[in-house]
Amino acid sequence: MEIIGHRLDNPRRLYSFGELLLLPGYATMSPREVDTSVVLDGIKLGNPFVSSPMDTVTESDLAIELALNGGFGVIHRNCTVEQAVEMVEKVKKFRIPEGGEKAVKDARGRLAVGAAISPLDVDRAVALADKCDLLFTDVASFHNAKLIEGTKKVVKATGRKIVIGNLGTAEGVLHSIKEIGKENIAAVKMGMGGGSICITSDVSGVGSPCSFGVEQAALALRELDLLDQIPIIADGGIRHSRDIAFSLGLGASLVMLGNLFARCEESPGEKIMKDGKPYKVYWGMGSAEARKKRLVLDRYQDFGKGKKVDEGIKMHIPLEGKVSDVVERLSAELRVTMGYIGARNIREMKEVAQIVVKTAAEEKAGVK
Repeated sequence: MEIIGHRLDNPRRLYSFGELLLLPGYATMSPREVDTSVVLDGIKLGNPFVSSPMDTVTESDLAIELALNGGFGVIHRNCTVEQAVEMVEKVKKFRIPEGGEKAVKDARGRLAVGAAISPLDVDRAVALADKCDLLFTDVASFHNAKLIEGTKKVVKATGRKIVIGNLGTAEGVLHSIKEIGKENIAAVKMGMGGGSICITSDVSGVGSPCSFGVEQAALALRELDLLDQIPIIADGGIRHSRDIAFSLGLGASLVMLGNLFARCEESPGEKIMKDGKPYKVYWGMGSAEARKKRLVLDRYQDFGKGKKVDEGIKMHIPLEGKVSDVVERLSAELRVTMGYIGARNIREMKEVAQIVVKTAAEEKAGVK
């Protein structure tokens, strides 16, 4: 695949979610008839929502509530192996209430849950492989020789498919699949530097907006005729339901949400009061706060040597409510969008979505 844009006189244009619009399409159904379910490595989800493996987003409580409401939680790795195993086991031991028809379950009828790992920590991967349903490599930029080789060792040691990421280019997707093998990849996670608390791009000048990364992955997977076999997970900067729709229209099958789930009662972030209103503490995994635990030092390419560069910040975000409320709202809004463009399911989003870019004048006028 030809890579263009290495010189300033021929740049590739990067579009943010805020610059995009979906065109209306011919619909044959109402939003209530839309199917938002999706399959991730044999696990059927009622909604395409995956929680980010961040220590202010996903621990047992949020993973449980998300699975009960049709989504999929990914336990963070800024903890000891024993703590991660304990959190996964808590999810698995949870007794699903009678009538939990929305619950996402494993083959044994337990709640499904994933866990984040470092590609360089085979021991953690082995300890979690038989406990959780899916392993996610959790690094800022996966397209790296050491990380790819480490992932190959994890696959060999666990005998499991892996979700790889994060990646930002078609070249990275093609190379990673060639090296690791399509049969060993459960999904590709796309986007770098676009999160609300991520400052990697500000610090380094390197990044790939989630919208661009998803489009790049779709191009690569179409070239390999794998778009229907390897799901794309959009990760970073998704703050509104319309961003979810844009991601799916560009080729993603699922979206990974940090900020939106960090706002929930069940997230592990500290609850504080400001001006009489409740907030949650939220920080990036490259922030000074997250790095104090010294358990994710290899996430930002220092490979455990303790690079002293912050690539994330801390912020206070409004408490929005319970996971069930947030999922219900996002799902309802997604169904409305799918109804407008005439997509009956997630797969059709990739086929019928027509995405346009707003002009500078429209941006100035506040066209939404």
